[in-house]
Amino acid sequence: GHGMQLKGENFLLGLDAELLSEFDVDAEAIALNSIISIMERKASLSLLFVDACRNNPIADRLNASVEGVTRGAALKGLAPVSSTGSGTMIAFSASPGQVAYDGVGENSPFTTALVEHLASPSLEVGTAFKRVIRDVRIKTNNVQSPQIVSNIAAEFYFNASAPATAFAASDFLAQIDFEKAERIATARGWQLYLAKHQSGSFSDSARAALRLLEGGGDGLVSPQEAESRMRLTQSQRKEIQLTLSDLGYDIGAVDGNFGQKTRRAISRYQKALGLTETGYINSVVANMLELVGVTSTNSVVSADEARLFEPEDLKGLETDERIIRAAQCLRGKEIIYGEFGSRLYVAVYDRHSSWQTAKSAAQRCKAHLASISSKAENDFVYGLFEADDRMFETGFDGNVSYKMGPWIGLEQDPGGREPRGGWRWLTGEAMTYNNWLPNHPNEHKQGDDFAMFYAHLDGNRDTADLKASTWDDMGPQNSSHGYIIEFR
Repeated sequence: GHGMQLKGENFLLGLDAELLSEFDVDAEAIALNSIISIMERKASLSLLFVDACRNNPIADRLNASVEGVTRGAALKGLAPVSSTGSGTMIAFSASPGQVAYDGVGENSPFTTALVEHLASPSLEVGTAFKRVIRDVRIKTNNVQSPQIVSNIAAEFYFNASAPATAFAASDFLAQIDFEKAERIATARGWQLYLAKHQSGSFSDSARAALRLLEGGGDGLVSPQEAESRMRLTQSQRKEIQLTLSDLGYDIGAVDGNFGQKTRRAISRYQKALGLTETGYINSVVANMLELVGVTSTNSVVSADEARLFEPEDLKGLETDERIIRAAQCLRGKEIIYGEFGSRLYVAVYDRHSSWQTAKSAAQRCKAHLASISSKAENDFVYGLFEADDRMFETGFDGNVSYKMGPWIGLEQDPGGREPRGGWRWLTGEAMTYNNWLPNHPNEHKQGDDFAMFYAHLDGNRDTADLKASTWDDMGPQNSSHGYIIEFR
């Protein structure tokens, strides 16, 4: 059938409806509100899925006769539903005033997405509908956007096995994540756990473990501070509000300001995800909302020293897919990872590795050796591995005491004029910044065409406190104890 609005009220029409005048509406149409009222009287939980907001000539003709041609032409689709009773969710295939598409297949884009997502195992209906919204937007090039109006406080799962286990699952999942954080055994691991499980059976133990790793200090930030560190832009805040609104939460005005209604909506969304209800955004919530371009002032995200990370332990705690991918392709290697801007850098501990070995490792990860375009970026990358002495090779060559660090993705073209001509990043980026050691590169040996972190002191000296954040040119005969891979 069809759906239409008349004088601000929504009606559902059969295929044989004619509606020659507004007086035929009561006989040939059913008011949506009457269906809602019947359901609310009969059940404590009511779910309505309305895929009937299609454009149809009958509704157009009737609205034109009742409202006038100009206003009637603007009354497309269904009217807004301002509120529902407690325990009711109404899912519309399109936003108020939008026309829903039938599509070219057996079902409409909306129904196709419903079938695909609503019965997903252990997927709460609010989260499932978020995926429905995304799919419909993609299939209709953002012309059609489904909408939820909901006053459901409890979680609901269509999957037959999910309801019986939904509430017990939260403790079970918390235990799994706790065991992962124990195996990771870093401050970052416990911070990730507590961002996801701020309360519950294991939260106190997690806080104690974090304090121990951070020298007895609290080490935790408030939910307000965690959101502040996200450095959300005004447009990102609006995106959060729009996404929550699409999921049926009342956020008030979409203005980028998180007032009382938006905070309450965030809390309700956190509850639906099984997270602690703080009303503030953190990295876990931002990831679930699929927020683009989120960064944090906490740049270093793993640990001071390279260590082994099992991808299975990082899954469910780390929210950046690139970190999981790095752990998978570098399985068996000790690594340190961190994010600068939108780029992920991984320092790999790999003794006696040549530049070609380093380049091949990056390619296997579908990434590249790091390119560096500013002092801030260079300082960050060096800070990733600076505290791990194993990342440096040191010695005395008879003239200088040297300290060699990891390889980076800078090489010299074979035809480049020695010693400074033809240097380029493997990515093809222009070399707008360099941090060569004074009087370097120097082509000390023929074929010194690759760059690494390096510094030295004249004479036989102790290099323990020497900062090797500058670069030098080395050749295929040289080796390092590591390399820096960049993931974009």
